[in-house]
Amino acid sequence: MPEPPSLPGIVSRPLPPLSGLLCVDLKGFTSLPGAVHAPVSAYLEEILDAALTAAGLDDLRTTKRFPVNSGDGVTFGFDPTLLGFVVHPFLDRLDEKLAKHNADSGHVRLRMRVSVHSGHVAPEGVPGEGNGPARNELHRLLDSQEVKAVLAKASEETTHLVAIVSDRVYEDAVVSRHTGLHPDRFRRILATVPDKEFARRAWLYIPTPSGNLLIAPDSAPHQPPREVGRLSRAINRFHSALKPYIDPHRSTGGTGPWL
Repeated sequence: MPEPPSLPGIVSRPLPPLSGLLCVDLKGFTSLPGAVHAPVSAYLEEILDAALTAAGLDDLRTTKRFPVNSGDGVTFGFDPTLLGFVVHPFLDRLDEKLAKHNADSGHVRLRMRVSVHSGHVAPEGVPGEGNGPARNELHRLLDSQEVKAVLAKASEETTHLVAIVSDRVYEDAVVSRHTGLHPDRFRRILATVPDKEFARRAWLYIPTPSGNLLIAPDSAPHQPPREVGRLSRAINRFHSALKPYIDPHRSTGGTGPWL
């Protein structure tokens, strides 16, 4: 039986090990018929493992840290030196596996959110292994309303996966170019979970975005600033008031126009 936890005091203690962290969640799992819940949960692990193998990450596949299958999702830790490879090519290979699966009309459609983070968590083999603030943040990123909104908005025919990468992973693996993706492939967001008072800068990566997600923010019909509109109306009124005096067709008693 573990010792009762005590509050931190004035004595320093060692940091727990650094770990890469990954979590996936299936969209609309609870709305599926109960008869397919168990098969989908089992297949979820199979498709993740197949994508890891396709990405050349067999060592990671066989050495996952503290893996958990929650039914509609999977969470595990991994060697943090592999973060660059998890971001790419793993996310792309997973997206391809989902696309191939979803192309068969007889299959249960699988679309998912994925979060990637790294941080210090309790090591394997101790009570509470895998737990810590970094694990909490991993799940908050996954549950952020911005990620859910993007997946809901995207076409289910083309976008099978939306990934959110923590700012730490973006700086450590993407900006430093330890991954095969250019930083411009990522979109900065503020990931929020209002009822948890959570707000963090993070980065979206969508391997196959549908067309409606590519519309530029300023591509809507141009609307001139309100001040320009008011000035234009004032000029029109002034011109209308002067028109009788500058119209060359207006009669001025035979002496020609005023101007």
